[in-house]
Amino acid sequence: MREKRTSVAKGAQIGPRIVRAWFDSVINPLIHALEVETELLSQRNWTWRFRPQGLESIRPVRAYLDHASRDNLGQYLQLNPWAASLVKEHDRRVGNLLERCRRLHDSLLRMKDLRELYVSCTSPSQLDRLRVDRASLFGAYPEEDHLALLAELIVNNTPDLPLHYATAPLWNLHKDAFLALLKKARPHAASVNAAGKALLSAARRLLQHLKDSRLKLSLEHDVPYFSPAPLSPHAVETAF
Repeated sequence: MREKRTSVAKGAQIGPRIVRAWFDSVINPLIHALEVETELLSQRNWTWRFRPQGLESIRPVRAYLDHASRDNLGQYLQLNPWAASLVKEHDRRVGNLLERCRRLHDSLLRMKDLRELYVSCTSPSQLDRLRVDRASLFGAYPEEDHLALLAELIVNNTPDLPLHYATAPLWNLHKDAFLALLKKARPHAASVNAAGKALLSAARRLLQHLKDSRLKLSLEHDVPYFSPAPLSPHAVETAF
């Protein structure tokens, strides 16, 4: 996809109030969301959740905005066709990553190796070593969800968990063995990685376009990126 400069529909007239609304309700929130998204993607943390099946922190563009802001997004995209094409590509890539994560998760759940590793790591001797019982290692998750939770951690290439996570003692001790199962699910794991890489590229293009658009609009219409709240009379008095 070849980069193009920001464009506005021919004959369209926009002013500083519209720009201010775009900055506050669309462009700034999306820049923040996409910065978080690209960081997660670069770490190959897909934020996959098996219940409900979805990507918790990687979303289609509209889902990053509150409902009241979506009309402003529609206006911005209508007047910026290149931005609309970048959003469409981004959202298509999000859907692709979601589907690939679902397939990888399903393939891990079908693995005999995952169940055997789970049984081994929660054996009485291992539980004595951890000084916990099996149920407490999985918090509120019932036993029938234990494998699904472990598969979720594998899909997300999860590093050591913070100690306040119930599963941390088990995962932090045995994560290398669990993550090694990705090699046995290679076709699906490779597919997820490829989808994540493609989405990262699309997200970066959209993020850069939004930053370029914000700069252009700011300079053309004399509108700052952020509009600080005016000081109250009391705050003005105390400032001096």
